[in-house]
Amino acid sequence: MIKDLEFSINLYTEGEKFFDVLKAIIRDSKKSQWPHERERAVYAEELFKRALDTFEEAIHIAETRVEEGLHIEQDLKIIKELKAKRDYWKKKLEEVVSVSRC
Repeated sequence: MIKDLEFSINLYTEGEKFFDVLKAIIRDSKKSQWPHERERAVYAEELFKRALDTFEEAIHIAETRVEEGLHIEQDLKIIKELKAKRDYWKKKLEEVVSVSRC
């Protein structure tokens, strides 16, 4: 039954909205004096980091496939896109966390 409560988010197709929501939660928490809202921000930051780790894993798997010769031009394009998205969201996390801790 508990397993029935799991869901997943495709970071390639839905990542922009997912990261935007987390970024907003982290950013907006700095304005709050409520402990439960700060706890949500901590959780949002953890989710953000886990999603970035998922990006890293996907990039590693794709690069391994390319190194083994199991690739097509589309794989190379996806790797490039994943790296760009990962780098962009890594930077956004750093920005929002540094601002929210000020």
